[in-house]
Amino acid sequence: MNDSDNVKMTINIGGEHIQLSVPFNRQDAVRDAEKAVAQLFDNWRKKWPSRSDKEIMAMIAYQFASFYQELLERHEKAAEIAMECDTRLASIISSQGNIAD
Repeated sequence: MNDSDNVKMTINIGGEHIQLSVPFNRQDAVRDAEKAVAQLFDNWRKKWPSRSDKEIMAMIAYQFASFYQELLERHEKAAEIAMECDTRLASIISSQGNIAD
């Protein structure tokens, strides 16, 4: 089996069993995500015992979506900085070539 072959997995998210088909090399990442949600669910269940499981799961969904949006913004900013650096380096290299002539 190579890394891109899919394997079937069942994960448990808030008591719901979800079947997934994921690339072989992504199994650990899937289990890590499952574990992160489970830990947050358990912590928040203890912190807010009067909230329903559905409310806790909605809060968790928002938390992860918020983190994802922040990560997208950081990625976009990093890409902009990399483009600026690339442009500056290209300019420096170009001007160095003109001096050598």
